[in-house]
Amino acid sequence: MMIYSSVITLTVIFFGFSGHFDICSSYKILAVLPFPSKSHYAIADPLLMRLSELGHEVTVYTPYPKKEKIPNRKEFDIGHCFVAPAAVNSMDTSASLGSSSFLKLYVTFSSNILGRTFGQCEPLLELLKSTEKFDVLLTETFMNDFMLMYAWKFNVPVITYIPNVMLPWLSNRMGNPDNPSYVPNIISGFLGEMNFFQRTENTILYILSLICHKYITSRNDDIMIRKHLELAPSIEEHIRNISLLFVSMNSAINAPIPLVPGVVDIGGIHIKSSKPIPENIEKFINESKHGVVYFCMGSLLRGETFPPEKREAFLYAFSKIPQRVLWKWEGDVLPGKSDNIMISKWMPQRDILAHPNVKLFISHGGLLGTSEAVYEGVPVLGIPIFGDQRTNIKSLEANGAGELLDYNEISKEVVLEKIQRLLNDPKYKENAKLLSDRYRDRPMSPLDTAVYWTEYVIRHKGAPHLRTAAADMPWYQYLLLDVIAFIVAVLVAGLLIIYYTTKFILRAIYGLICGGGAKKGSSKSDKKKRN
Repeated sequence: MMIYSSVITLTVIFFGFSGHFDICSSYKILAVLPFPSKSHYAIADPLLMRLSELGHEVTVYTPYPKKEKIPNRKEFDIGHCFVAPAAVNSMDTSASLGSSSFLKLYVTFSSNILGRTFGQCEPLLELLKSTEKFDVLLTETFMNDFMLMYAWKFNVPVITYIPNVMLPWLSNRMGNPDNPSYVPNIISGFLGEMNFFQRTENTILYILSLICHKYITSRNDDIMIRKHLELAPSIEEHIRNISLLFVSMNSAINAPIPLVPGVVDIGGIHIKSSKPIPENIEKFINESKHGVVYFCMGSLLRGETFPPEKREAFLYAFSKIPQRVLWKWEGDVLPGKSDNIMISKWMPQRDILAHPNVKLFISHGGLLGTSEAVYEGVPVLGIPIFGDQRTNIKSLEANGAGELLDYNEISKEVVLEKIQRLLNDPKYKENAKLLSDRYRDRPMSPLDTAVYWTEYVIRHKGAPHLRTAAADMPWYQYLLLDVIAFIVAVLVAGLLIIYYTTKFILRAIYGLICGGGAKKGSSKSDKKKRN
């Protein structure tokens, strides 16, 4: 009996992972992820890998297929279909993007790049003809939404994800509070606390973002969907089909905002356990008596596109410090490189930042790299170029775990001063460690969270019950303008009634008093006349 009981207990533990027996069910998951950015794909890939490990059948359309074959996973390479604009890869060109220019790039990227080239992407066109059955669609919602048509095509619920913090139009569709008085726009560079002028600018950017997305991006999405699926509903109907939205944020480094049940925070999902570093890089790090500075501007921006004067500013600063420098440099040669610098076209960033001898991370402030530095407690010198990068670095700066270096202010003196301060002042390392402790402290890992909610949506055939009523409200109802107008009308009507009633009563009283006195006075005069 004891053996039988033990077997039952072990069975419950095994199949009870995620708190239910349905985990032994195999679901068919479709992921359509065309956006040509490794950092964006890095959010979805860990989830898809874990789902395939759990026995689910995963079909992925991606620009970044695996070199090796993965069990329970089919991949279709669409890397030839979509290419990032050259401006995004160039440091100097990208750095010139202001808020309005970034919105313009957003529209160009979403409509012209992804939209026009979709019609030439054979694997995705073939998918539209497929008769295969799926249980859920996973897709990114960043610069367009027309991939949502696959959810309608296969009649499945849809889960979307965003590789950064909430965008205004995403909050609207999920019914998530998004008050620009304290929720900073992703491109504003502001944190939660804003003064009057910042709130004004943030509000204007908020309105422009909504207008841009609704009347340009969504309209183009509508055209694209109707072009390939004539009977498909409007883009608004596709958006209403969204069951869940994953966001890559964490209140340790992002401004805390309220999230409705249909919006799930999975910030840090890409952070895996560190692995051994390649031997040549590890030797370079270990032999540095004073520690190492790691310099990388992300997967899109190419370090070799730094203009000569800005490149020389960093070379000068690096030559003046005792630390060694690992520099992700895509070119074959780095002119003027000092002996304490190692360059490479690729470096294992996650594993390098985990090394205890790494003292400083110089970065563009992308969310993934920033998250990895925060996770490992490494101070950051951030050079934001566009998007959410300025906001990310300002958040670290506000927490005392980093500093911002404006691209336009890069000079030999400024770069050297900031690097030396971050390396020599112990408060930056101490604050980075405190930030790391907050970032790591959560009830469930981001990956387990994403797996649970993905299976939840499939189990319940969608999750419309997680959407708040605000998602389907007209804007004037959401802002309570109709209620305010009604209350004001009632108050005005009440005041008018009181005013005119009071006026009528006072006139009546006045008439009684003054009218009676007049009659009395006239009777006396009449008597005098008769006498």
